[in-house]
Amino acid sequence: MRIPSRHMPPFERRSLPVGAWLLVAGLAAAVAHLAVTRPVAFLAVSGGVAVLVLLAHRQGRRERRQLRALASAREGHTICEFARDFKAREVDTWVVRAVYEQLQGHLADAHPSFPLRADDRLKEDLRLDDEDLDMDIVQEIASRTGRSLDASASNPYFGRVRTVRDLVLFFQNQPRPGHAASRLRPAGIVR
Repeated sequence: MRIPSRHMPPFERRSLPVGAWLLVAGLAAAVAHLAVTRPVAFLAVSGGVAVLVLLAHRQGRRERRQLRALASAREGHTICEFARDFKAREVDTWVVRAVYEQLQGHLADAHPSFPLRADDRLKEDLRLDDEDLDMDIVQEIASRTGRSLDASASNPYFGRVRTVRDLVLFFQNQPRPGHAASRLRPAGIVR
């Protein structure tokens, strides 16, 4: 008998490997060298980066405000209501829970337990970008559910994932490890 989804282990993030820390240290050394040898160029680049960071911060605050308003309009909505949007005998409860919890984790800065709906659009409503979806969320869901990203190109939802429902159904149609032969680059799952 399969373990109920509420007992599914959480996604465990791995720490950065030593090579990544060496890369960060090398970049910091290059910036320090630039600051000493070419202070005018350093100040120009630093000013440009500061303006970009400020603009990104303002946009992020605006998006978080919109997400908070959406979450407050759905107060009391839980994973139970979300799961009812799927046919219990046709969709794996592990997939439903993993999609719900991993998306909630990425929306936690807007609301600690963001109330998702199956028809939420990933980009327009939830403000998730392609990189977060393809490189983080999809990998985390695959890891938690035990679903493989093999043969994703043959999945009927490949390139058509626009809503949370589509993401659940995409993973529902993915094989468990050992059922497919080819390995896919995750980019291109979400459109």
